[in-house]
Amino acid sequence: MEKETSYRYSLSTRGILGGLFVGIATAVLGLAYDLIYRKITGYEFSEYININSIIFFCIPTLVVGGIVYSIILEYLKKGMVVYIILCLLLTALVAFIPLGPNMLPTGQPMPASARGLTVGIELITGLMGTFGIPYFAKHEEIWGD
Repeated sequence: MEKETSYRYSLSTRGILGGLFVGIATAVLGLAYDLIYRKITGYEFSEYININSIIFFCIPTLVVGGIVYSIILEYLKKGMVVYIILCLLLTALVAFIPLGPNMLPTGQPMPASARGLTVGIELITGLMGTFGIPYFAKHEEIWGD
């Protein structure tokens, strides 16, 4: 039996909810990466990069990504291409900022193991925003189209 619905979610709703869902999934992936990375490297310092910072970085960032996604698709003819290029550029920029010499708020050099953890979390978040948000915003089975 096929369910018919007359309601269609707007692009904005799809972008925001897609960003929220992808943000939650990304937070779970980021926490798994954090656990595995810390086990492999023995890195224990967690004053700046911890469970709270991973969750509070991933979810709001990707909800904003969903909003940006819906705005770009709404107003630009080749919006999907622009969105993907913009996300990849921002991901590359943000992910490799920690490679600089003085990245801790105290002005001290960031330990190499902290850089690996930071880069990994930022790459996971950026790539999920780049490809996850468009997938879930357009996925017909989720929205009942």
